[in-house]
Amino acid sequence: MTTFEVAELFKQYVDDSDQTFMSPDNAVTFLNIGYREFVSQVAEEDSNFYATQELYTAVNDDELDLATTVTGNTIMGATPTGDRLYRIMRVSQAEASGNPRYYLQPSRSLVSVRNGINLYMLRGSKLIFSGEVENILVEYVGFNDNPFTLANIATSGAGVFIDDLTQFHDLVALLACKQYQIKDFAANPVLMQQLAERKLDLIEYLSQGRTW
Repeated sequence: MTTFEVAELFKQYVDDSDQTFMSPDNAVTFLNIGYREFVSQVAEEDSNFYATQELYTAVNDDELDLATTVTGNTIMGATPTGDRLYRIMRVSQAEASGNPRYYLQPSRSLVSVRNGINLYMLRGSKLIFSGEVENILVEYVGFNDNPFTLANIATSGAGVFIDDLTQFHDLVALLACKQYQIKDFAANPVLMQQLAERKLDLIEYLSQGRTW
């Protein structure tokens, strides 16, 4: 489905012509929140679905700020230039071409990282390493932070492809409805039942894998 199609489905579900409660800006906000929740549910079941990577070259430091770096795309912070980081999968010292040389081991202790060898940790938006690194490849679960905009929900021709889970994109509309109902102080039992059923369908699909 496209952003326009999901937005139209959402509008049909809430069926509210009163722009006091449902302005176009509201719709975009609810849809983006719904999409982020959808992504998190998919990622928890199959981390490979939204797997991507970023290469950072000539870091030449023992820290790499993923929100401000100029050695590659930012993936954290207010306006990341790459897909926003949801969860790191692997970090490796790499060739300038992007081929991993060897993988670093994750740690949650700054003391361990500083006193260890070939360790890293994510502290805030900074990757901290055991020593100075040159090229770093970050493999991570990432997603488009705001796939819905006023422009791409306005007309059918402006709609943008979302991702390959198109058979479950009604869930994005249903999750957006949940946000609307919070604002409206009213729940729709039929929609909430459908939301619960479609969540189970998604989990079953992902748990079985996408290959036969």
